[in-house]
Amino acid sequence: NSDKALVINSILGKEVESDEYFVKSVKRNGEVDRRKIILINTPCWCEMFGLQDSPEVVKQELVCSVFLCEPGPHVFLLVINPSLSFTEENRLSIEKHLSLFGEKIWRHTTVILTGAHSLKAKSFKQHILNQDLQLIIQRCGDRYHTFETENKRAGVQELLIKINDVVAANSGKHFETQDDALLDIQRKRDENEKRAKSRQDMVQGKSKPLKEI
Repeated sequence: NSDKALVINSILGKEVESDEYFVKSVKRNGEVDRRKIILINTPCWCEMFGLQDSPEVVKQELVCSVFLCEPGPHVFLLVINPSLSFTEENRLSIEKHLSLFGEKIWRHTTVILTGAHSLKAKSFKQHILNQDLQLIIQRCGDRYHTFETENKRAGVQELLIKINDVVAANSGKHFETQDDALLDIQRKRDENEKRAKSRQDMVQGKSKPLKEI
């Protein structure tokens, strides 16, 4: 969505699409202060929908995003706009979607809070104190970053420092992707793609004689 695109654009210093309806994860390469960075923009899933409401293809692609930066990502950035209504339903949806990766994901995750520019400082602070949002932040080891749009460069520098802190807290280790549950989801995704391609080839093969006639 637009909040994710804002964060990605600010970090990489270039524009990327903000289409919230894409299904495939998109890999973005960039360099910040001579430091190479890989960002994976995952398919957007609405916080208000439970896990059972998300299409299977979106859930599979969400999980398989970790395989785009082998041997695995160091940090997951969970982008939340607290200026919007954040309820227990939102919290449960986030928890269930992240559970697809396994419990270890929380130690690699930090929350990115956007939307501060649209509210006064006092009002934004009240939104952050939302109990359900606080529970999410606590599960992430109390790690969060308020993303300012007024001074993006300073905000990015501060974010990179906090990302370094996450990496240090995990002794420099990346998120482990060689997990049986994750690999099983990747296998199912690949099989679904092969079947879809076979059906597409079959349809194209049948339509060709019709065109010739």
